[in-house]
Amino acid sequence: MEPDYKNHIDIKLLRRMSRVIRMGVTAALDCLTEASIEQPDAIIIGTAYGCLEDTALFLTRMTESNEEMLSPTAFIQSTHNTVGSQIALLIKCHNYNNTYVHSGLTFESALYDAAFLFQEDDTETILVGGIDETTPQSHKILSRFGLYRKDLSTVNLFSTVEKGTVSGEGATFFY
Repeated sequence: MEPDYKNHIDIKLLRRMSRVIRMGVTAALDCLTEASIEQPDAIIIGTAYGCLEDTALFLTRMTESNEEMLSPTAFIQSTHNTVGSQIALLIKCHNYNNTYVHSGLTFESALYDAAFLFQEDDTETILVGGIDETTPQSHKILSRFGLYRKDLSTVNLFSTVEKGTVSGEGATFFY
C-alpha cells in the first residue's frame, strides 16, 4: 500500500516525479519529520538498479527521436542519484550526498559510509536509505536468470532449498 504522496510533496512537484522518486522522497521526508531533523549532515542512499522506469523511458525516447530533440529532464530523472538529489533540493541541504549503486551490496555500502562518516567527522545526523523499484521488464529479465521463484511467498521463502527469492520494491530511511 502506497502513502498519499500529496501529504508530503507539493502537488506541482509530484507531477514530474516518477513512482520510485515519490517513494524515496516521501520515505525520507517522513523519517526527517519523525526525527525532528531539518538538515541532516549527510544523505546516503543505496539502490541496486536506480530509477529503472525512468531509464527505460529515457532510452526509448532517445531511440524514437533518433537522438535529437531530447528533454534534459528525462536524462536527469534516469540517473541513480535522482532520489538523493531530489531530497536535498526539497530540504535545501548542501551537505554530503552520495548514492551507492552496485547490485546486492548497495544498502550495506550506504551503512558503511555512514559509519565511516561518524568516525572521521563531527557528523551528528545522517539520513540513510535504501530504495528500489520493480518494473515489468526488470522482473521478466531477472526471472529468466532464475533470481525469482514462481508461486512463492515470503511466508515459505526459507522452507525450500530452491534457488531464487521473491521480487520486492520499496523505500526505507532512517537517521
